[in-house]
Amino acid sequence: MKTNKFFLSLAALMVCTSSVFVACSSDDDNNDNSKELGDKAVAELKTRLIDEDNNVVFGEPNDNGFYEIGFESPNDAQKLVTQYAKGYAGTATYTYTLPDTRGTVRVDKGDEEGVFYNVKFDVKGIPQMKLQVGDINYMDGDNVIRALTLYNCNNCRNTFKLPNLAVKICPSCGSTNVEKLNPGK
Repeated sequence: MKTNKFFLSLAALMVCTSSVFVACSSDDDNNDNSKELGDKAVAELKTRLIDEDNNVVFGEPNDNGFYEIGFESPNDAQKLVTQYAKGYAGTATYTYTLPDTRGTVRVDKGDEEGVFYNVKFDVKGIPQMKLQVGDINYMDGDNVIRALTLYNCNNCRNTFKLPNLAVKICPSCGSTNVEKLNPGK
């Protein structure tokens, strides 16, 4: 009889403990999906993808419908992809879901020579697009954008990279008081 009471007490304790964790989880989800966080996530992507005239910063898409950007190393390519898809850690396929159901950024490792990543943007407020991030020596076409430019924010001192034609806004503080760090390029 004492054994039954022990197991009954243990089961009740486990149910109470699991409900505490579920309650904590749903509170965190509500904070992560706020409208404010969704607006901020879309704004950050816009600074990296859209120019001042509301055009895609990567020139024209190639014959397969991909915009292109080239890098000299897979490491640099992954740093860019991580700016688009928060939490990306180099896995074969990864989907970043923006807060407040604003959309997704899907990353797939490239399956052809010279392509590091294929990134698909399906985000509210940004044109749907596909971006091929590849080795600069394999890129074809006459796209204006070939590499990122390094900038420094004079407001918060953050250093960041953007495509040459992107809106010059600091992704950390939103300041437009930024300067190009490699003016010779």
